Amino acid sequence: MQELLLEKNSEYIQFILDSQENILLLTDGHELKKANQAMLDFLGFENINVFRNSHECICDFFIEEDGYLQKEMNGVLWINAMLNDKENTPKVAKIEGEDGKIHLFRVNINEKRSDENLYSITLTDITEVEAYKSELQEKIKKIKEKQQILIQNSKMASMGEMIANIAHQWRQPLNSLSALNTVLMMDYEDNGRLTQEEIAQFKEESSQYIHKMSSTIDDFRNFFSPTKEKEQFVVSDAIKESIKFVKDSYSDSNVELIDRTQDGDTQMCSYKNELMQVIMILLNNSRDAVVGNKIEKPQVIVDLLHRDAKIEIRVKDNGGGIDEVIMDRIFEPYFTTKFKSDGTGVGLYMSKMIIEDSIGGELVLENDDDGVLATLILSLS
Repeated sequence: MQELLLEKNSEYIQFILDSQENILLLTDGHELKKANQAMLDFLGFENINVFRNSHECICDFFIEEDGYLQKEMNGVLWINAMLNDKENTPKVAKIEGEDGKIHLFRVNINEKRSDENLYSITLTDITEVEAYKSELQEKIKKIKEKQQILIQNSKMASMGEMIANIAHQWRQPLNSLSALNTVLMMDYEDNGRLTQEEIAQFKEESSQYIHKMSSTIDDFRNFFSPTKEKEQFVVSDAIKESIKFVKDSYSDSNVELIDRTQDGDTQMCSYKNELMQVIMILLNNSRDAVVGNKIEKPQVIVDLLHRDAKIEIRVKDNGGGIDEVIMDRIFEPYFTTKFKSDGTGVGLYMSKMIIEDSIGGELVLENDDDGVLATLILSLS
């Protein structure tokens, strides 16, 4: 009667094991006591007795490779290594199936029966999951590569803007230096000599213009210097420096640029140059909008507003606004309403990426009255 009961109990346990899709084992770590049909099918054994004729443990099939679970880990049996050194012992085993393919299994120890020193082990096939993760990582890598291309295109576009701005900012002092030189030569031709006072005056005025040109170069050099660490800076200073870079192009285009930001002491810790790059992109877009749409009295207004622990930097133009049909596409890379020779279509995309990913803020564009209102929402904390 007792033997019949034990046999029925064994059949019941086997029934439970075979009902599971994952590989289930009962083992003491050295010798396999029971296994479900999933294991036998995967390895190609008719039954467990056939398996035991040539093997004692499924660990005989663990492929020895660094980073994966092996029969022995640093001289310790695999199951003891998993129990005693959980942090440093791999939890994934590589096993070759009957189909000749390498499968990855996540190995879990479920419980222990102390009376028989038995462990219940689950092996979950994660081959497809890992393949998907690998495919996903490859796609992410390609996306990042494309983003690097976009970043490079944006930098080239910004470089073109900067060169144009340098030309604007150098033109006036160069013209003044030329005028000074002409006056000096006329005085020399009239008198055949130059007085100490004339020479001193020329030296002083020319030094001022040269200093201004040198200062311009320093400003641009500092802007393009890579800043990998966050810095503490006054927000209104960053806005005014951004405006300084583009103001001459506004003057040349006869666009009124109104700076309504007040000098203040509100500071934030972030990437100053990246924030300035975004502000300049917004300013350039607004300028291009009012010029391109031939607005009679073109105007761009810059504001700085405080909202509790946040600030809003606003750039508002009267360029006619954005067609609602394309409003949901304005942040797409390479989407532009300008002629291809005038725009790359990466400015707003890059701006949004910088504000959201690097600075942790938000960029919102909306039609407002007779133009576009661009708002940078930034946290001061």
